[in-house]
Formats: sequence, C-alpha cells, structure tokens
Amino acid sequence: MKMSRIAAGFALLAAVALVGCKSLPTVQEQFQTGCTIVNGDLQIIGQSPMLTAAQQDTINTTVLPANQALCKAGAQLNVADLKNFHDSLLPAAITIVKALPMLPNQPAILLGLQTFGPMVQAMIDQLITATTAPAAAASAPAPASTPLVGTPLQ
Repeated sequence: MKMSRIAAGFALLAAVALVGCKSLPTVQEQFQTGCTIVNGDLQIIGQSPMLTAAQQDTINTTVLPANQALCKAGAQLNVADLKNFHDSLLPAAITIVKALPMLPNQPAILLGLQTFGPMVQAMIDQLITATTAPAAAASAPAPASTPLVGTPLQ
C-alpha cells in the first residue's frame, strides 16, 4: 500500500516530465493527485507509534483534516484555506517527518509532502489570477479608438 502511493507520486512526476505531444495535466489535476497521495501519507504517519502524542495530535486533528477538506473542496477551493495549509500546516507535517528518520519510508513520505507544497502554491496562484483578472480587465482604461478630430497634422 505504501509503495503504491510512492509509485503514484513518481508516476505523476514522470507524467509531467515526460509528456511529449500530449497536453500536460492541469494544475487542478496535479493538485488532486498530490492531495490523494498526501492524505495517505498523513494517515500513515498519524498512526505511527514513533510519533509523540503531541505530534500525532497535530497530524490527526489539524493537518490531516485540513488536507482532507482541501481535497474534497474541488472547485470550491479558496485562497485563505490553501495559504494556511501551505504556510503553516504542511511545514508542520514536514518538520515532524524530518524529525523521525527511523519512520518507515520516511524519505518517500518527505518527498511526497515536499512535492505537494509547489502544487498547493500553484493552486493559490491560479485562484488569485482567476479572481484578479476580471477586476483588472474591468478597471483598465479603454483604448482610444478614434483620433482627435480637428487637430492639425504637422
């Protein structure tokens, strides 16, 4: 089971790196794949007896539920939740995993968590761009379509 998640993570990376003429996965598709992998990793480490009670509590009551909510949100993702996860919760999980080198598959879990950070940031960027683009277009001055009438040419 652990190896299948690792394989899925590497398959995602390989798909992004090796796609030739086919279209690349969208940011949303990459995020959803990463989200699923990270959920599995968080569930595994949240149950590990190698974590202290405080570390398990952080993973099981804060980080994992937040990640699960992001995965379920789909089109309803919002920047605030993504930023909170990216800026504080994901680094907390990474710190816990880094502190436990004896954790089975620690390097693979760490890789999955660290790879997910840029995916979350890409979703943040996409949402910010999507929400600011219409406002910017509405506030931009209209181009001058007619020349000034009555101005002598020199």
